[in-house]
Amino acid sequence: MLSYACTGQGSDLLLLKKKNGKTVKTYTSGIFIQFTDINQRTVGGTIYTIKKDSVYINDYNIRRGYTIWGTSVMDTLSAFKLHFHYNDIVSIAKEHKGFEFIRDGTIFIIGGTTYALLHTINALIQKDAISGKVLAISGGVIVTGVVMKLLRKRSYQMGKKYSLKYISLTR
Repeated sequence: MLSYACTGQGSDLLLLKKKNGKTVKTYTSGIFIQFTDINQRTVGGTIYTIKKDSVYINDYNIRRGYTIWGTSVMDTLSAFKLHFHYNDIVSIAKEHKGFEFIRDGTIFIIGGTTYALLHTINALIQKDAISGKVLAISGGVIVTGVVMKLLRKRSYQMGKKYSLKYISLTR
């Protein structure tokens, strides 16, 4: 008679929770994470495992290398296994979603600047007066974009609003 032992879960879990108890994101092994630790160092990589209150991360140093033909290729120079206690994580970076350039105000800055430049160049070529009203509207669009960029939250800050909860699944 043969018997086999199988395990389904390889590591513990880390839950990013809101103040109201709602789970924002679940982190397990194999998921990419980017965070800032208590020493203000930004770390990013794939979670290797989570166990004993620590997060183990594969950190790959990938750089552009050149071939003998003068072309370039991305190459892994080194790989490190780093580990952090989950309480050492100060903030976790948010994932980029589609149309981020609209959400963070970049499109408003580009649009307002382009409109002001086109109006000015057009007025100079046609020897017309430069309209202060058009420049004021363009400036308002640019300021709106800058304010959106300043107010955009790019990470979940641990503390009052968000917290990390460690859940042990191993024995």
